[in-house]
Amino acid sequence: MSAAKTSAADDEDAAPAGASALQRTLVLDCAAVAGLYALACVLARAAGFDHVSDDDFSRVTIAQTFAHAPRLDPTGTSWLPFPFWVLGGAMAVLGRSLAVANAVSIALASITATAPYLALRFVGLPRGRALFATAFALATPWCIWLGAAPVPESFTASLTAAAAIGLAAPRSDLGASGTRPFALFALAIGAACLSRYEPWPVAAVLALTLVVRGARSAGRERGVLVGLALACAVGPLAWMAWNAHAHDGPLHFFRRVSTFKRAIGEGATDTVDALLSYPKLLFVTRPEIAIPFAFLVVPAMRDHALRRRWALPLACAAAQIAFLSYGNARDGAPAHHPERALLGAMVLLAAFVADAGLVKLRELVYDDRALAAKTAAACVAVAWVISSVRGYDPPGRSQWDDRREQIARGEKLRADGASSIVVTPCTFEHFALLAAYGAPENADVKPRTGAPPSAGCPDVEVR
Repeated sequence: MSAAKTSAADDEDAAPAGASALQRTLVLDCAAVAGLYALACVLARAAGFDHVSDDDFSRVTIAQTFAHAPRLDPTGTSWLPFPFWVLGGAMAVLGRSLAVANAVSIALASITATAPYLALRFVGLPRGRALFATAFALATPWCIWLGAAPVPESFTASLTAAAAIGLAAPRSDLGASGTRPFALFALAIGAACLSRYEPWPVAAVLALTLVVRGARSAGRERGVLVGLALACAVGPLAWMAWNAHAHDGPLHFFRRVSTFKRAIGEGATDTVDALLSYPKLLFVTRPEIAIPFAFLVVPAMRDHALRRRWALPLACAAAQIAFLSYGNARDGAPAHHPERALLGAMVLLAAFVADAGLVKLRELVYDDRALAAKTAAACVAVAWVISSVRGYDPPGRSQWDDRREQIARGEKLRADGASSIVVTPCTFEHFALLAAYGAPENADVKPRTGAPPSAGCPDVEVR
């Protein structure tokens, strides 16, 4: 065999071996990301965190009801259905206890925490930089609290960020990588859009971009891009169609939220202040990404590689913040803990700051990888300290919303085998008891008394 033929044969053998090594590396990295995120969530719960608001327990009771009697729209309200399909489906197999709800929620948040890392590797980031960007994005108190609670914000933010980053890959990657990664990213934004409303503007930007790319393409590639655009848009379109069918119009969910906010006295009174609320909240919640972003965005967009990676994801983050600001001015944004709604934009901006910052850092330190790695580790530590010492007490621990007593009472009812109970709430504290009880269909819930919650609330009668 000639030397040329031998070299060609060696290259053919090396390619599968290289691909296999890359796959092993990705699997190990994803296991590390998921494991560390899960550990952080478990430690947060061990330190005393157990919920953000009474909505957490309300969501658990809805999932328990779905596990008992599944239906397409588990809530019949403005809440989107995907989290209840997942959590309720898991409870149908594993049991309807509050412990199962918390464990499944942590597992889902931890598994999906790997999605931004995979998207960053897909668009060409080196391993170390992608791991640093993922840590910088997710290693903050709000990310961990929301991952430790039975709510959809954490996994929604991870899926949204991954879709925005991964679908920004150029059309040429369709041929190099096949359609499967793009299809997975499109499915990710679809699941996110059926979990929370904040991903909707991201889906709109991605769908429009893919349609424009499709119009500039031909043949099979055009069909693939248009199909991906439809996959991005199907969640919001399907939910609006369902609202038109089941309620009073396609925007029923928006009217329901805005009516509730106005009823509790939290409607917007100053339009300008309402429009600026979320941009200001971004600076207040995560100054360690907002301030560097202001200095990095212009020079980064002059760098061809950075611009190709980040122009579309940054447009998605901007659209999300603009959407939330407009919704806030119209009383359609979240009624409490608005930081939750910014999580997806925060993950995108943090990943950008990490990537662009490391690129500029390596230019400054003349490609000294050891110094760059140490500086990156210090940045993660500083980000955590800044986020942790700024007065962020874990939610759910004020005298008003401490629910440990209600959880203990619900677990006792469950252990005692109470087959039917009558519950008279003070406000919304009864959801914690019902979630711990595990069989909300066996509870007759009376109208709220309006009294301040206390350890004696709610009043429970066992039949």
